[in-house]
Amino acid sequence: MKKAKILLNLSLAGIIAILSISLVSCNKDEERKPPTIMLLGGESYTNNGTVAEVGQALNFGIEAEGDGANLTNFTVKLLSGGETRTVMDSGMNTASFAINKIFYQGVEDTAEWVFTVMDKNRLMASTSLMIYKDPNSTFGGIKHYPSVIVGMDENPQAGHFFSPSTGNVWMEDSASMYPELIDVLAYFKMSEDNGILKPSPTFSSPGEDGDGVFEFYPDLANWPVRNYTKWDIRADNGVTDQAFNNAYNDSLLIVSYDDVWGKRKFKWANAGTIIPFMTAGGKKGLVRVLQADTTASGIIEFEMKIQY
Repeated sequence: MKKAKILLNLSLAGIIAILSISLVSCNKDEERKPPTIMLLGGESYTNNGTVAEVGQALNFGIEAEGDGANLTNFTVKLLSGGETRTVMDSGMNTASFAINKIFYQGVEDTAEWVFTVMDKNRLMASTSLMIYKDPNSTFGGIKHYPSVIVGMDENPQAGHFFSPSTGNVWMEDSASMYPELIDVLAYFKMSEDNGILKPSPTFSSPGEDGDGVFEFYPDLANWPVRNYTKWDIRADNGVTDQAFNNAYNDSLLIVSYDDVWGKRKFKWANAGTIIPFMTAGGKKGLVRVLQADTTASGIIEFEMKIQY
């Protein structure tokens, strides 16, 4: 009988303990609150209902804060014509952030821009606005460079730095005098592809984040301006040779570049490759590689079309 009472007491104690844990857990769940996110308004920012010309800069100010839990992810999505396109997806681990992001008006007649944050508890918050394309928008002109030759990092004869705004190719000493004009540079390295090292003629820019570019051009660290060009690294971006040849305005340039794929460099820039890109000044363009050597003393020859 005593054993039965002891067992009963233990069972009741276990049930109470389980219930207590459950109640504490429920209370914790009830205490969890989602993060907050807001878009800044005013003359400095693009506001809800803005009518924008194709290619116009859209300036968004975003502030977000976790409620007791750090923010771990931030996404920007564009909804148009029943399709959703992710234009930014960034991981983080911070209690809050306040940033400005610049995107550019595309060819969509109507677009809903959705900004979402998620915290470590996987709770989310979103805010959005509508942007409308100016029906009077016209596509802009482009610059066409049929042949540009840049040397890779160990080439002593061909310039390594290219300015799309002027068409000049410079050696580093001359380029350092006009850092605000330099958007493209080239170097060579062996890059790993599925565990195999392969020769990699590479497009980059002075503003390449990380220390990679300093391995080849260490004096860039002293430049007062380091423009950052984003290279669309998709293996298949849909741009054909025929489409490239027929591009006489910037319509193809605008729709070809996808910012979510815009990275700091383009590896394996082999002959025949067509690469969408966007400069630090928001100019979109296409590069078609005509020749790419597989030594650090070699060259990359390319054709470029870029917005005025």
